[in-house]
Amino acid sequence: MKKFLAVLTLLFLAFGYSNATNVAYVDMEKVMNQSAKGKKYKAELDAKLKYYQNKAKELQNKITSLQSQLNSSALNQKAKEDKMKELREAARQLQNLEIQANEELAKMKAEAEKNMVSDIKAIAQKIAKDKNLDLILYGGLISGVLYADKKLDITDEVLKEYNK
Repeated sequence: MKKFLAVLTLLFLAFGYSNATNVAYVDMEKVMNQSAKGKKYKAELDAKLKYYQNKAKELQNKITSLQSQLNSSALNQKAKEDKMKELREAARQLQNLEIQANEELAKMKAEAEKNMVSDIKAIAQKIAKDKNLDLILYGGLISGVLYADKKLDITDEVLKEYNK
């Protein structure tokens, strides 16, 4: 954070000696959440999450059923051992499914964010050239912008270009 602030300070000092510095900012969170691509990626993530939730529910139901069968006094020792083995296997499958789901969803999210940031950056560079901007900062969930006047906000313009 200190390095970021130091670099930001140096940028402002360097640009301060020139005539007028043209600065703008983009609310990345807004662009990612409201753009057509962002909504598409979110829908894909939600669908994959629902898929894994359904698979987990199936396995959980199987585990519950096996536990009920194990508590039955009608089973002989061999049948109980077989059910215990089945129960352990189902529990292992559920654990592996959770790990697989977390990894795949994290990978999908990271890939979507990477693609979107790359696209948004290209759009911001084009807008910067068109508007003779010297610096574009980004805002959103995590950023270095604590305050920015609305006249510096080019988020809607970026969003419009991104949805083309």
